[in-house]
Order: sequence, then C-alpha cells, then structure tokens
Amino acid sequence: MRFEFEHLGSLTSFEVMDGQHLLGGGVEDQIRLEGLPPGLLVLCIEGSRLTVKSAQPFTVNDVLVPPGLRRLVLPGEGVGLPQGMRLKVLPASPGNGRCANTVAVLKHLLTASDEPPPSSAATLTCLTGLDTGRSFPLAGAKTDIGRGSRSDLLIRDRTVSRAHARIHQDGSTVTVAPLSPHNGLYVNGQRVERSRPLLEGDVLELGQTLLRFQASLEAPVPLAPPVQEPAHDAAQQTRPGGEGWFLGMGAVMTLAGLLVTYALLG
Repeated sequence: MRFEFEHLGSLTSFEVMDGQHLLGGGVEDQIRLEGLPPGLLVLCIEGSRLTVKSAQPFTVNDVLVPPGLRRLVLPGEGVGLPQGMRLKVLPASPGNGRCANTVAVLKHLLTASDEPPPSSAATLTCLTGLDTGRSFPLAGAKTDIGRGSRSDLLIRDRTVSRAHARIHQDGSTVTVAPLSPHNGLYVNGQRVERSRPLLEGDVLELGQTLLRFQASLEAPVPLAPPVQEPAHDAAQQTRPGGEGWFLGMGAVMTLAGLLVTYALLG
C-alpha cells in the first residue's frame, strides 16, 4: 500500500507491504518518522484494506477518532499526526486492482452537497460495487443482507455470502450481526462477531462492499396551539359583581334615601 507523508510543506512517498506495522518515532517502530511518539499508530494492511488504531486520539480527514478504536481508512483519506504531520493513503495504481476507480465514487458520495433528501426510515447506502449510490430503506424489524435470492437486501458481490449479515430494529435501536461466524463483517474497520449497535454514519464492510448507515429521522412532535386568554374588557363584562351591579345598587340606595327624606319632612 502506498502512502504520502507530509511535514512542513514537504511530501515523501513510500510503500508498505501487507501485515501489521507500528508507526512512530521509536527505534522499534517498523515505520519510523522522526518527531513522533514511539508506537503511535498500528497499521493493519490487508491488500487494499487499511485499518488504523492508536492509544492516543488521532484524526481521519479532520474527524477525531477516540483512542483504542480501530478505524477503517479509505484511499484518499488523511491521518492527522502530532506536530502538524499528516499521513495520506494514496489510491492504488491502475495496475494494482480495484481501488483506483472506487475512490472518486466514494469521495463524491461522502462529500457531495446535492444528495437526495434523507429518508424518514433508516437506510443503508452502497458506496462500492455494482450497487454504488443505491439506498436501501430498512423498513422491517429484521433485514437480512446477502447475495442470495432470499435476502431482504440483495448485494451483487461474489465475495459476499448468500446470507451474510442481519440488521435488527427495536424502536430507535438498530443492531447488526453476522449470520455465520465465518462471514467477514466489519463496522468502521472493526470486525464484528456478535450483535452490535449501529450509529449514524457507521460504515459496514461485507466482502468488497461498503454500506453507509443512516439512522431514521424522528417525526417532529406537533406543538399544541397556544391558549388564548379572554380579553380584559370581555372579562369585566361577564364577571359577576362587575360595574353594572354597583350602578344598580347605587340607584336603589339613592331612591331609598329620597323616600326616607320625604317621610321625615311629611
């Protein structure tokens, strides 16, 4: 696999064979870059597939990766290193296999601003292969993925098993699990051997197929209409014992006073 190391504006290209390699500034690191902590990154290369893990936080395309998490790094993505250093994964040359034509498609799907509006249901979007660009809604409680005719989500990839993985939905919780221990299933570059939850933006890898998970959108809760309080004047008009009552009582008392005065004078 080919890499490009950038530091202080200078670029250095190098190639690393398949296997697990330590990258850092220590004397025991297989890939030694001066100025880095010893054993900073663990690179695992399997053909055109690269996963990276570190005991310290690092970034992939400026997105923070927590320590201890194995992260799948795609061709064209850059790994941020201390001291302003950067390690970029170069696309395979045309004669080296399948990555050369996939990179442009992946970058378009991951960064294009004219994507279709998101579905209200959870979806899987295919990033590679014959189904590139297709979005599959996850409508049922159970969705089986594979290349067999009985699969709910049919993947046209010979490296995918007939019944490869199963996605299960329980309310807002979505999980994925392999249907056989022999099926290679990865989420964000980390192998999945039992059921695990899926989060927004997770990338599933089955054979040579990558699927990006998008969680369902919650329907907005309708707001109750505001309560209109009665107008002040209307309240006065309808309130018992209001101004009309006082006027009536005043008239009665005035009449009574006149009658008493008349009786005394008479």
